Amino acid sequence: MHDTWGQGKKHWKLIVGGLILSGIGYWYFGGTSSSVTPVVQKTAIVERGDLRVVVSGSGQVEAVSQVDLTPVIAGDGIDVVSVRVENNQEVKKGQIIAVLDTGDAARDIESAELNFRNAQIKQKQTEDLYKKQTKTHLWNRQLQEIEIAQSKNSLRKAQEKLSDYSIKAPFDGIVTGLGVEAGDSVARDTVLASVITPDMKVVVTLNEVDAARVIEGNSVQLSFNALPGIVLGGKVSRIATIGKVTQNVVSYEADIELDEQNTSVKPGMSVSADISVAEKKEVLLLPNAAFSRDENNQVTVKKATEKKDVSDMRRTTNKKAENESGESGIRSTVLQQVQTGLTNDIQTEIISGVNEGDTVVLPSLSASTAKAVSGGNILSSLFRGTGRNNR
Repeated sequence: MHDTWGQGKKHWKLIVGGLILSGIGYWYFGGTSSSVTPVVQKTAIVERGDLRVVVSGSGQVEAVSQVDLTPVIAGDGIDVVSVRVENNQEVKKGQIIAVLDTGDAARDIESAELNFRNAQIKQKQTEDLYKKQTKTHLWNRQLQEIEIAQSKNSLRKAQEKLSDYSIKAPFDGIVTGLGVEAGDSVARDTVLASVITPDMKVVVTLNEVDAARVIEGNSVQLSFNALPGIVLGGKVSRIATIGKVTQNVVSYEADIELDEQNTSVKPGMSVSADISVAEKKEVLLLPNAAFSRDENNQVTVKKATEKKDVSDMRRTTNKKAENESGESGIRSTVLQQVQTGLTNDIQTEIISGVNEGDTVVLPSLSASTAKAVSGGNILSSLFRGTGRNNR
């Protein structure tokens, strides 16, 4: 009798457990599938605002003007006699930076002076020998006058060449890159120093698609890696006509003139540039996600017209699905063709089709899809919970 009662008790436990699991399965699978699948709807309001289209590039700060100073005289192994400035020193146009050994120049001047004096003596002799007005006498006097003129020109050139041994500033600026001192020997292609202007500019590199949209005068916003708190404005002053090809990729350089100079900005700093290639103010705007195309390839949006009463729906839809919908009702929508204008990566201008203040329904996920994405399977949750408790 006792064994029969124990077996019956186990049997009832199995029956009750099965009913519970069946109820859970029906509630989760059957209940939700037989009801209307709720939708998590997102909407956007047609608003008026400003739209700006930008292209981006990166580059470096450079001086507006820079000249590398090298000896212009012929020959190698010329000694530096003196250096008159220091690095980062401000200089005026024509100020002497360095002086080279003028020994060769002095000898050239001396030789030219001797040649000129010799020509003058010959001229006196010619005048004494050829005093008559015959053709022969006239020709001899003219030949000697030519020799005088040539020797005079040679002397003037030798004297002017002496100035080449003094390296001077080509304009008002700042000395940088000074790498020589008195006693050094330099060649014709040696850069003794550079002179840069105090004013800076930015040179950025653009890909060929973006470069085709940029024109001179476009406004620019500049940010600097080394100066996170500084954002400067500027405008495009030049676009390279010929691109540079690197590993089969074409790029173009753009010069950007700063609206205002900042002493914290130094040559060589890395820069990011946002170049405004188009801008409209006070236009109707919608996010790009709001748009689609119909079977005729026309741009459309889902324009909301009203909210339906869902009181009847709630009587046939379980409460869990209603809560997941996130809406007190489902919007009624109409597919509305629109004409669009300017666009960027975030928003698009609306020219016609909707009005300011209209509500547009964005593409949405069903609640069941959202639940699956978020891992809302109750059975798996139960089993995961059991596993945690058994650890």
